[in-house]
Amino acid sequence: MKRTITVSLILASASLIILFGCAPPPAQEETVQITADQQKAVRDSLRQAQITELKITRSFAYSHYNNKNWPDAAKYYQQLAVDDTGRMFNDYGKWAHTLVQMNAPTDSVKAVYAMGLDAFPADAYLHASLGHIYRSLGQLNEAVASYEQAVQYKSDNLDYMKTLGELYVRIDEPLKAIDVYRDVLDQEPDNRNVAETLAGLIRTNLSPQEYINSLQNAVIQFPGDLDKKYELSKAYVNVLENEKAKQQLQNILAAAPQDIPALELLGNVEQNLRNPNAAIASYKKILDIEPNANIMVELSKVYREQGQYTNARTYALRALSQNSGLGAAYMAQAAIYESAADKATGGKPPKYDDQMVFLVAYGLYQKAVNSGDYTVRNQAGMHMNYLKDSKLIPAYSDWFMHQKDKDPTDKSAYDWMNVSWPELRYIETYLNQISNQ
Repeated sequence: MKRTITVSLILASASLIILFGCAPPPAQEETVQITADQQKAVRDSLRQAQITELKITRSFAYSHYNNKNWPDAAKYYQQLAVDDTGRMFNDYGKWAHTLVQMNAPTDSVKAVYAMGLDAFPADAYLHASLGHIYRSLGQLNEAVASYEQAVQYKSDNLDYMKTLGELYVRIDEPLKAIDVYRDVLDQEPDNRNVAETLAGLIRTNLSPQEYINSLQNAVIQFPGDLDKKYELSKAYVNVLENEKAKQQLQNILAAAPQDIPALELLGNVEQNLRNPNAAIASYKKILDIEPNANIMVELSKVYREQGQYTNARTYALRALSQNSGLGAAYMAQAAIYESAADKATGGKPPKYDDQMVFLVAYGLYQKAVNSGDYTVRNQAGMHMNYLKDSKLIPAYSDWFMHQKDKDPTDKSAYDWMNVSWPELRYIETYLNQISNQ
């Protein structure tokens, strides 16, 4: 009954509205105004939700990475890279490492590093890692480009710098390598390997003075390094700065009195400075330490230059007693007789006595040729040709005019000789040969 009354009332109301022409007011849409702060809050909320999702993916990736589950780690790191459109997380190095552990193709690993550098172009580690791959493949120019970027973004990473220096050497860019190694040495002054590498590059590619400057710096950096002082001494000798070389060698010997290379070089320096007695003293210190045939040859040369031919011969023979195949000892002995004859002739044509002494030298040069010591063979042959072509040794006509003369020791210039010495027997051997021509 109530339902019937309600319906009737509704119909009656509708009839009245139609009858009097009145309609209900239209419904109005309500416009909601959102402030800038509210918009930012919405964006931040969405961004935070995205970050949360990324962190979850990253957590899964790292969990698998930490457990060495490389395939799943690679899958999640790949997903992270795809979803991280805002480039928040740089895990490309770990992703690449998972691929390496899975023995993935090198191109795949390179692609990951390239993607990482597209997202994070200032990441020195990614540049260096890509450079490492290029280096292992022998693509050195590409490796250099990558390590240059790595050093640009991480200039204090000495490993990157050392690798770049090594690569510059391999692509024949020594001046760039020198600059890099200098920077390394500035930051790591106690690194002897780098100091030696730098010195070698400077010695080969820069001027002698620049090389000396680098060695001087090395001596300051490593005051106890005697090898550096020795190298500096040799460099001074090469530019004829013998006094400076002598000072360095004396410093070495003050610390190591039995340093044989230093004693030998000091002997050479004293000779250059025209201090023969000091040179002899330095060489004899070596012989007090060990019987050294090469040093005996040096002593022979010094005595010969002083005109002390008997002493010179003694040391040449001592050298041969140590090493019978030492061609340099025969050369030293030959030079004694050649020098004596030169001094006796005074630049004038030789007399027959002089020719016989030159002949002794000729025979000793021949022994040097036949000694098997190829380091002196050509030089000895040149001396023989010179003596023969210059008519300093007897020809058939000379012998014919002096058939009875076989002993040059009668001449005062040669009274230091002894006719019984074995090398003088070559005079008779040679004269017998030409007498049969």
